[in-house]
Amino acid sequence: MEKVLNQAELLAEAILESQEFISMRLSEQAAMKDQHANDLIAAYSEKRSNVENILADANMNHGDLATAGEELQNIEEAIDQNETINKMRETREAFTDMMNKVNSIIKYVVTGESDEEEAGCSGSCSSCGGGCGHQH
Repeated sequence: MEKVLNQAELLAEAILESQEFISMRLSEQAAMKDQHANDLIAAYSEKRSNVENILADANMNHGDLATAGEELQNIEEAIDQNETINKMRETREAFTDMMNKVNSIIKYVVTGESDEEEAGCSGSCSSCGGGCGHQH
């Protein structure tokens, strides 16, 4: 078991040193320092909570819901246009993709099952012409 734990520690260190992890952390730090981004996120949370409260009310006013929904949509659009938040999203997605690949490799080595097989990929491009996204 000690060998497994040592290898897990080495893997964790490699993850911490990866460009995906470093980029993600740097973009998160930049977002925390960006007051406008923080204001947008706080406003989104407030507007979303408002919509949820209206929906939970047994005597829901549809006009209030429409107004709150529009306000929420406006904040979502502003968030989508914020470069700092977009960079953070992109780097988080890249990190998540890397971690999914790491987990798939571990799963394949331990169980012999790959995620591609579960998604209907036989591993042979002759059967689907490569349309499944399988890469060699």
